[in-house]
Amino acid sequence: MTSERDRTPSVQDEFLQTLVSEKTTVNVFLVNGIRLSGQLAGFDQFAVLLESGSGVQLVFKHAISTVLPVNGRGPARESTEVPVSGDKPNHVQARVR
Repeated sequence: MTSERDRTPSVQDEFLQTLVSEKTTVNVFLVNGIRLSGQLAGFDQFAVLLESGSGVQLVFKHAISTVLPVNGRGPARESTEVPVSGDKPNHVQARVR
């Protein structure tokens, strides 16, 4: 028996597959604050493969906080506005330059 989950790819899988197929450079932020940069070479249910100048790293998904495309192809947002931590989503402050 095929469940709905088996037939429809998840948002996560679609997002990661797009990054892999377009060879998009990404910043991967880990839950401990470390930032990794490179291109996603592949992924499965538990991990992603990240290629960079220093080689290939296997990064477990439970350690990842955020995956952000470097080329800005993520969700649209004014470039001078950033969310204020702890505020409601519609509250922003100007970015200091």
